Amino acid sequence: MCTVGGPMADIDIKKMKTRKCRCLDCGNEFKGVGRRVICPSCQSDNVECEG
Repeated sequence: MCTVGGPMADIDIKKMKTRKCRCLDCGNEFKGVGRRVICPSCQSDNVECEG
């Protein structure tokens, strides 16, 4: 587990709204969360998401 020292929060990842995303640099397809999505494979922010 990783923490930055703040209060602990219970976040259920399965309940979060995800979007289907594709990295325009390496072509990796993955599910993204949030406004600024980064490719988990190559760390690029050149990502296109649906919705």
